[in-house]
Parts: sequence; C-alpha cells; structure tokens
Amino acid sequence: MLPPDPPGAPLFWMNETSGALRPTILAYLDGSDMTPFQVVAMRSYLRKWISAPLLGDRPPVRALRMSAATLSSRDAIARWLRLAAENGMNPL
Repeated sequence: MLPPDPPGAPLFWMNETSGALRPTILAYLDGSDMTPFQVVAMRSYLRKWISAPLLGDRPPVRALRMSAATLSSRDAIARWLRLAAENGMNPL
C-alpha cells in the first residue's frame, strides 16, 4: 500500500494553500464562466499535476504533458480532462 503522499505522486488542488486554486476548480466544476486568471491558474495546476513522475511516461501521459501548456480556454481544459479521464487519470 502506498503512503498517502508517496514521493513523485501528483499533488491535488485540495491541498493547495494559497487559496487561489479552489475558486478556480469550483468555477470549472460548477460550469461557471472562468476568468482569464482562472484559466491560467487551471493550466498551471494541470501542468504541474501531469508532470508528477509517478504517472510514468506512457504515450497518453506524454501527450497530456505536451498539450497542457496550450490550454487557453474552458473548452480546451474540458477536452484535456476528458482525455485524461479516458486514460484513467483524474486531477480533479
């Protein structure tokens, strides 16, 4: 059994302490419009999350890592999250 936070595991937004990410994730989950700042914050979070070494280097992970830097809208984030989910990953 893995410890709760094994080294190299992805970090989740619920553990973020600045307070900036929570409203961003909630806006996304609620289906609300996202401000440009929230899109940037979500992109940053997803880039960091998918970069976790424990996720490995399978082709779907590599593709998600490469495409995370290009997320520039709520729709692009939704497509990225669908692709992640299709490959058994859920950063939310």
